[in-house]
Amino acid sequence: MEYKILIADDDKESVAQVQELLQEENGRFRIFTASKKEIYKKSLELKPNIILVSQDTLVKEGIESIMSLKQHKLLQDIPVLLITAYTPRTNFDRVFEYGIVDFIRKPFNKDDLLMRFEASESRREFQHAIYKEHELLRELAIVAQKTATGVLIINAGGWIEWVNEGFQKMYGYTFDEFKEKYEKTLFDKAKNPKLYNAIQTCKEKKIDSVSYESKWKTKREDYKWIQTTLTPVLNEQNEIIKFISIESDITDLKEVEEQMEAKNENLLTLAENLENTNILLDNQRKEIEKQKEFIEEQKKKSDELLLNILPFETAEQLKKKGFARSKQYKLVTILFTDFKDFSHLTNTMDSQELIKELNIYIQKFDEIIEDHFIEKIKTIGDAYMCAGGLPLRNKSNPIDVTLAGLKIQKFMNDFRDEKLKNNEHPWELRLGIHTGEVIAGVIGKKKFAYDIWGDAVNKASRMEQSGEVGKVNVSGDTYQYIKDYFDFTYRGKIKVKNDVDLEMYFVNRLKPEYSEDEAGTIPNAAFRKILAKY
Repeated sequence: MEYKILIADDDKESVAQVQELLQEENGRFRIFTASKKEIYKKSLELKPNIILVSQDTLVKEGIESIMSLKQHKLLQDIPVLLITAYTPRTNFDRVFEYGIVDFIRKPFNKDDLLMRFEASESRREFQHAIYKEHELLRELAIVAQKTATGVLIINAGGWIEWVNEGFQKMYGYTFDEFKEKYEKTLFDKAKNPKLYNAIQTCKEKKIDSVSYESKWKTKREDYKWIQTTLTPVLNEQNEIIKFISIESDITDLKEVEEQMEAKNENLLTLAENLENTNILLDNQRKEIEKQKEFIEEQKKKSDELLLNILPFETAEQLKKKGFARSKQYKLVTILFTDFKDFSHLTNTMDSQELIKELNIYIQKFDEIIEDHFIEKIKTIGDAYMCAGGLPLRNKSNPIDVTLAGLKIQKFMNDFRDEKLKNNEHPWELRLGIHTGEVIAGVIGKKKFAYDIWGDAVNKASRMEQSGEVGKVNVSGDTYQYIKDYFDFTYRGKIKVKNDVDLEMYFVNRLKPEYSEDEAGTIPNAAFRKILAKY
């Protein structure tokens, strides 16, 4: 890979020395020069890997250029090194405030140059990794803060560091009130043996998590049954640095269990006292069988309803564990649709007719995506959102979703032609697709909703907003996965929300050699063999 170096130094000898020292590196390095006023402009034009600026150049215009550089989203990560003939620390304290990360002493030394370049590049990659990790943690923190389930973070020393809003609502105490009342006794072996034993089990066995149930008195003087799942967080040395405690209110479940236990005790008493009354026992048995059948029937209905709302994998987790963990997916393709001028349609059509026709489209979209292993996420008004590659991961999802998008637009176009023949106003659809990384999971406590989050979702929405009716608009990222199998029209970089430029393509059809129909929406046998290998 070519390594571009931008040197801002009026001393031509410095530039010549750097070129001479690096000329034996098989053309790996390319040297560019800039005046102190041109640093920002040249950096934006070249996007160099590193910038060298001399101490003499670092006067008012040079400083302003570097500070402008550090404020630009595309340029702020470029390392800037100071060329100087001085070594005392006091000479560099101030310049580091302007975004300079290191210095190179004159006269130059080749090994020193390469070492400084490598160190700067490593620092840049490390900072980028830290930034991505920070963004992920920030998103996770928002989810943890707003969930209705209680969440605590406990440090290795046995002190509470943080609780979420759900925890405070569950117990009725603020964070400070709870610490003041319980922190001194919370981890006491005698007063809270279940938590104490759970922590000891995690420390001794290093298991993933420990679950237990306990009864707590809230600030409102009522009692709640709490199910706690304690999970240790380990560092790279396999040492516990924190505990995460997830707490769920299972009071209603416990009350049902107690009622069931009371009923069972009554039945046993009756059985002991009425051993000779076979008729009564037989009637009770029949009643129990009816109740069992009724419970099974209700369970079947609830399972069917749950599967209609959530993916199978997530529904099973909720039934077995009472919660479903969010998952991160590296490769997911998201599809958004939206009807053009829908607000105008709502003002011109009868509401019942409007809903009836909208339902025709949504049902057809559901049929199409089901054929391509795509998960429907949600509809909001007239907007439709689905995604491929989750909850079961697969590598073919960019192709699957693109094929579904073509079929949806073909259906819309065919339906439009029928409407025009009948002198009816046609509905028109924008459709956008993007491929990227997301987090998926269940939110809410009473009305569950399976949803996905991440920048990829926003970009997919931008693809739809920037698309055209009757077209399948995909991002440059999706294009990279499907470019060998479809015909495209390149649209260039198009500005979207927040002044961001995104590459976009219209997908016209499957390539003829892979298509079974003239419209290019149905894969032939050759293409199905290719898909089977993904």
